[in-house]
Amino acid sequence: MQAKVQFVYVSRNDGGFMYQAWFYVGVTAVAASILWSVAELLSAKRKSGTSRTVRSLGTMVYLSLAAVLLSAGASAFCYLNIYRDYGAASRGDLPRVMKALADAEQARKDAVAKAEHDATEKEGTERARLLVEADRQRELRIAEEKRCGIGMIRSANAIYEVRAEPNEAAEKFINEKASNSRKTYYRSIDTSTMIRIVGCKDDWREVQITEPSWLTETMGWVPASIIREIQYTAHGKRIYVEADFAWESDTREYKDKLLSAVNRISRETPACSEIDTASLARSPTQGTPADPIFFVTCDPSGRAMNVWFRPTDG
Repeated sequence: MQAKVQFVYVSRNDGGFMYQAWFYVGVTAVAASILWSVAELLSAKRKSGTSRTVRSLGTMVYLSLAAVLLSAGASAFCYLNIYRDYGAASRGDLPRVMKALADAEQARKDAVAKAEHDATEKEGTERARLLVEADRQRELRIAEEKRCGIGMIRSANAIYEVRAEPNEAAEKFINEKASNSRKTYYRSIDTSTMIRIVGCKDDWREVQITEPSWLTETMGWVPASIIREIQYTAHGKRIYVEADFAWESDTREYKDKLLSAVNRISRETPACSEIDTASLARSPTQGTPADPIFFVTCDPSGRAMNVWFRPTDG
């Protein structure tokens, strides 16, 4: 049965519907011939003025009648042989072949519909997979950013020369402004700088100095162990701690009292919410050995001003 249907398809594709097509041509010719005959008959009657027999009609009338018969015969012949167009062995075999063709066409349509359905389903499955993967990647990115502290403001717990790449042996950036013919200085972060974390790779962080403002061009990679968090009060005021300062011989013995005083200045002194921690020093001109006076610089990124205080002011 399947081999027969395949044979029918080949016959249709190679030969076309020859008899069926010519049958329709013949039917059209019959209709045209009949109209021609009627026109010739009416013309002949008008010319003679009297009713005549067919035998007395003109040549054109006979020709038109002959055309009717000829086209009718050709149409009948084509009609009787239409089964050949479908590859059937006889007219009696035509219904079976037609059914096989219809079944094959329906099978083709079903196959096309199934292919379209499968493609749509596959596309939907792939879209859903991509959405799930996008969500997973987003969650991983958020988790990684949280682990790395991306965008967070931090400080350092030691002096470190930033690297161009996340490894200890990577190139360092020369500080052109500070370097001279005798010594080369490199861009670095220290306990007095505020830094923003902008990148992350393994145990390294890419940072950029945010304060002081004149060092914001300093950017590079540092070990995560160099970075420390900054503490704040419930009201958003920074809490200065020991690691924020570089303690010298004349400040170290007053460390606890100086920290208390600096935090009080930060909380209570107008326009002094930001303090340059590198500026903490003992005044060389004010105070006495028994009653020393210290100072810090406030608002280093704006209108800088010095605030003098005694350790006991905390």
